[in-house]
Amino acid sequence: MRDNILTALDIGSFRLRAAMVKYKTPEHLEILGQTELASAGIEKGIVKDIQAVSDCVAKVLGELETLATTKVVNLFANITGEHIRSHMGDGRISIPTLNPNEPGEIEQSHVDQVINDAKNGIKIQKGFERSQILHGIPQGYVIDGQDDIRNPLRMNGFHLITKVYTIFADITPLRNLSKSIELAGYEIEPENFALNHIAIANAILSEDERRLGTILIDIGGGTCDISLFHRGVLEKVLVVPMAGSSITEDLAIGLKTTIANAEYIKTHYGVALASSVDPELELDVEGISGRDSVRRSQQLVSHVIQHRVEEMLSLCYDRLKNHYTPELVTAGIVLTGGTAKLQEIGKVVESSFNLPVKIAAPELGRLSGNVGHFNDPGYATLVGLLHWAVSLDRELPAPVSRLARLRESKLTDKIVKIYKDLTSYK
Repeated sequence: MRDNILTALDIGSFRLRAAMVKYKTPEHLEILGQTELASAGIEKGIVKDIQAVSDCVAKVLGELETLATTKVVNLFANITGEHIRSHMGDGRISIPTLNPNEPGEIEQSHVDQVINDAKNGIKIQKGFERSQILHGIPQGYVIDGQDDIRNPLRMNGFHLITKVYTIFADITPLRNLSKSIELAGYEIEPENFALNHIAIANAILSEDERRLGTILIDIGGGTCDISLFHRGVLEKVLVVPMAGSSITEDLAIGLKTTIANAEYIKTHYGVALASSVDPELELDVEGISGRDSVRRSQQLVSHVIQHRVEEMLSLCYDRLKNHYTPELVTAGIVLTGGTAKLQEIGKVVESSFNLPVKIAAPELGRLSGNVGHFNDPGYATLVGLLHWAVSLDRELPAPVSRLARLRESKLTDKIVKIYKDLTSYK
């Protein structure tokens, strides 16, 4: 990994967050800078106004460069939305041998080959033509009939089989997200987009939680991203297009106030369990565009919040119920994301799923420097992107300044022009 600089960009429907770190070892990432701002132009993971998203990306990454005193390089970003799809497929290969009666040794290239065989087998199926593969997650391996092999490297066999859980993104939302970054003046490699669920899991879940069975729910601004883990692997991802922004909109309508004030009330006074609120407590609610303020009970505010939270959780449960057995979710539910900070939301989730609930912020043991901001459920995606980027163990390109890229581009243009001039003569 050259130059050891990584940049993470969390493109949320409510906030854009960015961080730059210096990679020292896989267990030591030094924070060089972190910044955030309110997002615009993106809703429920989908770009609605590409110029607005681009302007936000340019601003947040520009501020990050100033804080880190270096250019953004090796950029990684998240993606989510209802367009995310997944499918289980089989891969099978034969292991080359020197003697037809002797098994061959399985190398990393064979593991990659069998995973790609499964992914490509799904990609050519009808309905996936306009999709791009984000991740292929092996569920286990079979060597010559011996199943439940977790790591086949250096083992011997004639045939290697695997089931791969392949996750796709529709090409249009992915390209629009990528173009928003490009219009802001930055570059991102296609393979540097991570599904939000996978990024978050890298920052939140322990090995025990993955192995014993966990439902991870990230309640962000625009979507609830649900991940089901069992036996140490990701078995299912789901996206519910309702989250914190829906609560804010309900409050704005119910209280007849602005979106900004509704968000403030939710953040500072919001309680997800109305019965826990003193009915005598009241709040000042600003009117819209200069209209008079009014007094409203905090319990009324909480009733509005609880109603939307319960509706949201009902959708999550309906989408998830056919994909898991409660007895196998030993670790229960792990809740994260900005909306997970609502008071008493853990009790509402526990009541909805009848499973134990833990509200989690990202694990910060690998980070050094100013980590105070990151100790918050809302930063799970940002921290997870950094951990995911490190786990790829790829050779990363050296940082190049925008001026250098411009000079390189101009030099290329000159070479092309000279070539055209020369070939125009006969």
